[in-house]
Amino acid sequence: MCRAGATGGEPIAVRTLKRFVVDHVKPETYKETVKPAGANAPKIAVIGAGPSGLTAAHYLGAMGNLVTVFERESKPGGMLVSAIPEYRLPRDTLRKEIDSLLNANVELRLNQALGRDFTIDSLMDRDGYKAVYVATGAHESKKLGVPGDDAEGVLPSIKFLKAYNLEGKHLARGRVGVVGGGNAAIDAARVAFRQKGVTGVTVFYRRTRAEMPAYGEEIDAALAEGILLQPLVAPLQVVVKDGKLSGVKFINNELGPLDDSGRQQPVPIPGSEHVVDLDTLIVAISEQPEGVGLKDLKTTRWGTVTVNPESFTTSRPGVFAGGDVTSGPSTVIKAIAAGKSAAVMLQNFVSGKLLKQLPKVKLPSFYVEPVQVAGEEEEGEVMVARVKQPHLPVEKRRGSFAEVELCISEEAAQCEARRCLRCDLDFTRPLH
Repeated sequence: MCRAGATGGEPIAVRTLKRFVVDHVKPETYKETVKPAGANAPKIAVIGAGPSGLTAAHYLGAMGNLVTVFERESKPGGMLVSAIPEYRLPRDTLRKEIDSLLNANVELRLNQALGRDFTIDSLMDRDGYKAVYVATGAHESKKLGVPGDDAEGVLPSIKFLKAYNLEGKHLARGRVGVVGGGNAAIDAARVAFRQKGVTGVTVFYRRTRAEMPAYGEEIDAALAEGILLQPLVAPLQVVVKDGKLSGVKFINNELGPLDDSGRQQPVPIPGSEHVVDLDTLIVAISEQPEGVGLKDLKTTRWGTVTVNPESFTTSRPGVFAGGDVTSGPSTVIKAIAAGKSAAVMLQNFVSGKLLKQLPKVKLPSFYVEPVQVAGEEEEGEVMVARVKQPHLPVEKRRGSFAEVELCISEEAAQCEARRCLRCDLDFTRPLH
């Protein structure tokens, strides 16, 4: 989408520049206007303190509503804190960002689980909440569905990641296998690699690396750390000895015709069955929403909550939903976007307005004087390569959860920013 990339050069490293800002500017520097909640301010409940729920609560609170966020874990953040490892997302930075979202009109209640401590009915009928936003995410790992997959030593990826990230438990030991090709699989593999008593980690995937949905840079980092990747294999059976995992029986695949996703289907090769000895098996083939407390809402055959894509309304009046609980596992930024858009609809609902968002293009309005680049006068144009983000050396990663992707220097940030072709000048350039 960047003009610098669309015109033959390399796009601006926007994410890297945002990272520089986050590391050098305190969140509280930005002062947002928060409308005081009056005596008759609407009460809105948000279920889930993940990226979607926190975003919705932040905007609803800023608009003058009294918002209560219910979170079943002991810490807010959802997948940000329970699944994404610290070497990717430092906890101190995350805590500061979350604190900045909780304005004066937002109350956070931890260790409060839907279906255990409250229900949607109790929130609306007993506690007087005018609307509810369900943002409980997709925290239930799917099982392998092969014989022996409930043996001791077989762990769902989300359970494995939560055990370490929330409780500091090291569940992996010895020879570790991870089945799956998404980000959860790579996260699980890299966390296991860092745990005590682990001698090696292998990721098993039914297609080739080219078809893996995990981020390419995360796969590269895992391989650099010494994690092995075994593509084109599928599990047939968990080998169990004395009630415990001792290995997995796999069959080799080859790629066949395209499936509905546009990828080639993995086709088993008869006679290629083989057993891989393992001490720990982490299953990361997919996640789905947990159904607890959602039985009164219409759901899809994948277990996600059915919503109107524009209004975020569910099958029950006054109840809205967004994020992974409606889409299935997706990116953090999409969950944040859903929370921001849902907040507008929730505000319209409690205000008695139409549940529709009119299309509006937000253009830049603030003029920033262009910066002169050295050498520009002589050569007309200076081609500078896109900045490369530094990484922690591989030898320092084993046994350590120190951040792997490091921040660029101020000089590098300024150099990268000056590569921008300044699309904003199309709208903000002074008339004179």
